[in-house]
Amino acid sequence: MELIGKTSIHPVVFYSGKISGYTTWVLLLLSWLNVFSVAGHSALFLKYGSCGLFLIGLLFTVMSLINLGKSTTLGLPSKDTVFKTSGIYRFSRNPMYIGFNCFTLASMLYTLNIAVILLGVYSIVIYHLIILGEEAFLEQRFHQAYTDYKRLVKRYL
Repeated sequence: MELIGKTSIHPVVFYSGKISGYTTWVLLLLSWLNVFSVAGHSALFLKYGSCGLFLIGLLFTVMSLINLGKSTTLGLPSKDTVFKTSGIYRFSRNPMYIGFNCFTLASMLYTLNIAVILLGVYSIVIYHLIILGEEAFLEQRFHQAYTDYKRLVKRYL
């Protein structure tokens, strides 16, 4: 199992986007645990909404990891992999990124902190660029099978 592959966009942009997103998630968890809070005062429905978004993100991420199994890598795999189109991948080409974006949006909603919002927006934009790079890679690797899949299944939902 290959954990870290080649980045689909410039490595500095790739990793800065990942770290920005991960930072928002950590700040959300620290706020939830009352260890360190960057959360501002927001309406209760935003707090509950953020919890709901986080749970939806967890569902998408876990289902994606289960489907990918040992094919899961950070970046593009250098070894041959099996093209996965079953399970949650029948409904979305990028369920893991949907999950990640839900985590990030939950962080932004819960904290209403300008730094978290800026980091979150940056990471969501970078994740989209990563997806575009991954799509080019998948078209090269799987040719017509991926082109057909793209026609049938949406990028997000």
